Amino acid sequence: MYDVTQRVLVVDDEPDLRRLLRWLLELDERCSGIAEAEDSESALREAAKLVPHAVILDFMLGDTTAAEMLPALRAACPEARIVVYTAAPERAQAADVIERGADAVAAKAGGSIDDIIDLVLLHTPPAD
Repeated sequence: MYDVTQRVLVVDDEPDLRRLLRWLLELDERCSGIAEAEDSESALREAAKLVPHAVILDFMLGDTTAAEMLPALRAACPEARIVVYTAAPERAQAADVIERGADAVAAKAGGSIDDIIDLVLLHTPPAD
């Protein structure tokens, strides 16, 4: 058992992938709460409600990119670890997501989804 569990926000416009990530996070004893969002508006709303310790953010959210929404998301949850995950990590890196507030970029392909979860839950947040 972990001393401090984490609240995680999953932001992806693909409902099946969001559900899979939520299910895996619910099984992970490092998580104490999970919220989902399908677009930038709902992500900011959920971030304000949940105050997440970590965010899994898809690079493409319909017509919006993670790079475009990261400044507002970082402002909404300044202490959260934000991991942008994408099928095209080179494109995300070229979009300067790290400079815009992401902590890491992870590839959807080539690795396992468990690796993304481990990357998101890498640090232990301070106790609330």
